[in-house]
Amino acid sequence: MKKILLSAFAMLLAVTANAQNLTVEKLQSPLGVQTEAFGAHKAPAKVKVAKNERVVGFYDDIETCDNYLGLTTVPGNNKIGVLFTAKELTPYYGKKIVGVRFNLAQGETSTGIVIENVKFKNNEISELKTLATSNKSVTSAVGPKNTGEWHEVMFDNKIELSSSIEGLLVGYNYTQKSNNYPFGAKSNATSPLFIFANVPASGGGHGEDWYQLNAGDKALAIQLILEGATANSVLPLDFNKTYVPLGTTKDVTVKLNNKGSKLTSIDYTLTIDGKTGAEQHLDLGKDYGANVIHEVKIPFAAASTNGEYPATLTITKVNGENNACEENSATGTLITRTKEFKKYAVVEENTGTNCPWCVRGHAGLEMMQKQYGDQFIAIAWHYFDSADPMYNTNYKVPKLSYGSAPQAVVNRSTSAVDPYLNAPTYVAKILEDHPVAEVKVNGVFAEEDTKVNATASVESLVSGDYDIIFALTANGLTGNDDTWLQQNAYAKEYSGAQGTYKSKEAAPDELQPYWDKGTAYKTAYNDVLIASSFVSKTNKATIPTLVENGIVNTEYTLKMPTKTGLKKALKLDQVYVVAMLLDKTSGKIINAGKARVTGSTGIEDVTTGTEATVVARYTVNGVQVSAPVKGVNILKMSDGTTRKVLVK
Repeated sequence: MKKILLSAFAMLLAVTANAQNLTVEKLQSPLGVQTEAFGAHKAPAKVKVAKNERVVGFYDDIETCDNYLGLTTVPGNNKIGVLFTAKELTPYYGKKIVGVRFNLAQGETSTGIVIENVKFKNNEISELKTLATSNKSVTSAVGPKNTGEWHEVMFDNKIELSSSIEGLLVGYNYTQKSNNYPFGAKSNATSPLFIFANVPASGGGHGEDWYQLNAGDKALAIQLILEGATANSVLPLDFNKTYVPLGTTKDVTVKLNNKGSKLTSIDYTLTIDGKTGAEQHLDLGKDYGANVIHEVKIPFAAASTNGEYPATLTITKVNGENNACEENSATGTLITRTKEFKKYAVVEENTGTNCPWCVRGHAGLEMMQKQYGDQFIAIAWHYFDSADPMYNTNYKVPKLSYGSAPQAVVNRSTSAVDPYLNAPTYVAKILEDHPVAEVKVNGVFAEEDTKVNATASVESLVSGDYDIIFALTANGLTGNDDTWLQQNAYAKEYSGAQGTYKSKEAAPDELQPYWDKGTAYKTAYNDVLIASSFVSKTNKATIPTLVENGIVNTEYTLKMPTKTGLKKALKLDQVYVVAMLLDKTSGKIINAGKARVTGSTGIEDVTTGTEATVVARYTVNGVQVSAPVKGVNILKMSDGTTRKVLVK
């Protein structure tokens, strides 16, 4: 069964009664998630609860479950659960828990539910006491992988929520095997995830107990079923950043979680940069129903001037009555611009041919390139080992250091992260941004292709002082000697070693192609940094002060590599220039641009065989000559083409 990696390790946190100091421990194998079969998606199940009931979980689109997880290194009859703290429970004080709803993978069985009352001391779990259990057994139908079913298990005795309950650990029984992924989860969400299992000391545990897991950006698909829904109660969800052009009004999609029994209209106010507008009414035209997240378009007016402003949407009334939801506001950022520029994400990676783990960096960059296209800019800085033929010291990324690979930073705004495991998440987030400037870059070969004249044009919506960095990257670099071989930790020869995989099928999809390549293999390297505006670790490129709603230009001449091996590997039609605009204070990349370098003299060996013949010959000054002259000669060929050759 294929799986993808969630994190380098699954982190375990022991939870014991009366524990004063909880210790973080590591499990030796990662938490796995089952990949989907082609066409395996099922339509979300409708919530099967009574009209006066609602469900509460750790994400709001309550019908969604798009991943299935398993802790394959800890087999046994285990429990999986989440921790609801007072923060999640307070809005429902006075309501009663009547059951639990959860998603179980295809063909899996759960033999019961448990709810533990949690006490805290010094922000640590100090006591667990069972409040409710159910021995009801439920089984999901057999089906394609990455599918499952929702199950509702009801209690005989209801649990009333009150301020006396500090937290609830809610979970269900399941059977963990070495090759199954039983519990459903939702991606791009989080929940405090716990497992009750017998984890030996060799696996980072101390026997049978509750342990906390790190599931990355996935939340367990489990929800409380509450009795006592309110008729008119709507929770608006935070809407992050929204862009409204200057002088206009735009319908912005906002998600509304209906906690009541119906939803036909809302009244609301908008607060922009601390100023609250008049209450407005919006008739939805139909009853959207309860226990569902609804997407509603709400008119947002642009701010009076360019800028980013904190925005708050407050739902004051539902169905003409006061909104009974205590959390009746959602926040986000309103961006008002005269123009909207395209955002680019730059991943600078420390890599090297002698770094066997850097293979996953190659996979990560390739994966992001496919996903984001030209909005993704990669710079593979070979700074791991000086024996690397692409080794480069004339560059500087503050959070990347010699010998530490694979590591990457995204737009110089993150710490050093794994280019495969972590960088894609940061890239996705950064591409949601609305930049204040656009960077257009151009590069032209000069001085017989030994230099590149780079120019950057920056159009800005703000004024101020910024920095700029130029870099040259190259694709398709190959060489014949052993220094060009990429060391490979993901080859089958290393099967079972720490951090590797026992079989090709056990590896993530993106790493499976490296299984049969051997411990060192020949490859073509892409996005390789070959030159930059850094000289002795100091950036020499500058840019004039940006002008609000204006354009400034700058230029810099970059020197092409002179090392014989690297120079021989270069393909001049695969050289690119990158320009990065940086905030002068934080050092973060505001935006960037990339373009292929043009204008190569296209120098060829004059003895190269071809069917076309020379019909005229000129000097670079346009003077026709009858015989080759020293320097660059321009040849007019019999097939109508023109060539440039160097005569020595």
